[in-house]
Amino acid sequence: MAMSATARLSEFIFNVRALPPDVVERAALHIADTLACIYAGSASHAAALLTQVSVPSEGNGRIIVPGLGAWNDPAVAAMLMGVCAHADDFDDTSEYSMNGHPSAPIVSALATTASVTGASGGDVIRAYAVGVEVACKLGSALGAAHTRRGWHTMSTLGTLGATAAAANLRGLDAVQVEHALGIAGSFAGGLLGNTGTMTKALHCGRAAQAGYLAAALAEQGFTAGTDILEVKSGFLDTLTDRSLDQIDLPVLGSDWELISPGLAVKLYPCCSCTHLAIDAAIDIHRRRAFNPSRIEQVTCSVREECTHYLRFPNPTSGIEAKFSMSYAVAVALARGKVSLDDFETSALDRVDIATLMPRVRMVTASKTMAAGNVEVVLTDGTHLSACKVNPRGSPEDPPTWDDIFGKLRDGTARATPSTSFDREALFAQIREMHRQAQFADLLRA
Repeated sequence: MAMSATARLSEFIFNVRALPPDVVERAALHIADTLACIYAGSASHAAALLTQVSVPSEGNGRIIVPGLGAWNDPAVAAMLMGVCAHADDFDDTSEYSMNGHPSAPIVSALATTASVTGASGGDVIRAYAVGVEVACKLGSALGAAHTRRGWHTMSTLGTLGATAAAANLRGLDAVQVEHALGIAGSFAGGLLGNTGTMTKALHCGRAAQAGYLAAALAEQGFTAGTDILEVKSGFLDTLTDRSLDQIDLPVLGSDWELISPGLAVKLYPCCSCTHLAIDAAIDIHRRRAFNPSRIEQVTCSVREECTHYLRFPNPTSGIEAKFSMSYAVAVALARGKVSLDDFETSALDRVDIATLMPRVRMVTASKTMAAGNVEVVLTDGTHLSACKVNPRGSPEDPPTWDDIFGKLRDGTARATPSTSFDREALFAQIREMHRQAQFADLLRA
């Protein structure tokens, strides 16, 4: 009898104890990128509200949430870290497999688990790669079968990936791992209808919390159903549109997902569907100096599926602006850059941006206008255009460690504006995380 997909995943998660050097290097970069997002997100309104209902520990809590303080309850700490990691929509994406954000829930679950277990930086890197492999290979197998039903992949596949990573870090055996995946299957769920609100970040927090809890409970002997991915009323049956009758899982750990096809690091803190247009708009801004008031019309071409995410042509908050093509491109054309500060709600009041936004229109890509094409018409009739095929930070135009350190500088500055600590020393430690005796030493309040 053929081994089920759940059993294959469980065996893989249990067996991985070492990684190829190129996977170690790529994993470390993406973990560092996610830490930068956690620091930045700790200054978000979503994190502030969640902190109000989950008060930090008095004295020395055992789990540090960077930028927020310390908690004694690791499940709460994992949720907080996850919310921070995704609060700015600045965390990396799997465009080709998971079709969502793998690292934010996985790193948040692992940082908490490492704080509890005393795991090393090398152990966390290994477990992270395992979690990404599971989330993304499952994404490849399922395709869009569950997103068509309105499920958010960060909440479904992200929960399973976070669980896989935490289970590997704890050293669970294959039976325990299968129970952990069963527990995680009942935690999975989050609705795409909450895009453009704080709840989207909460999806990440809940996935991280679920990953931490599922592995911790399974380690203690907590039971769950077996073959949860394909059993009747299991993951495939319940969370997809039933267009698939089985999970055709790709080979795990052969061509590691982190290397091929790879993940995309975000260099702009907004929906990835805007990034090609932002790159093109910045190119236009740099090539030709002009006053934004001279712009008569801007046309941006996107893939059809992006129109479902970019739902706010007239955003009223910073969060909505992250899912607004008109706002993102208006900022890029007017400023020649897009930063975290541009997505503060107060930034929407800038007159030049507010005036330009109604002139930006989004169209579905066609044979005559490819996705990533931006065309600008000035009031004197001048036509300017640029087209980008791959966004900066994508596997085809990969980020450097300098890009990651730039995000870390911005993130730590937002997280601790009144606190003085040696950022460069912290960055050096993060760069060498594979040598860290305890990963938790990299977390600073």
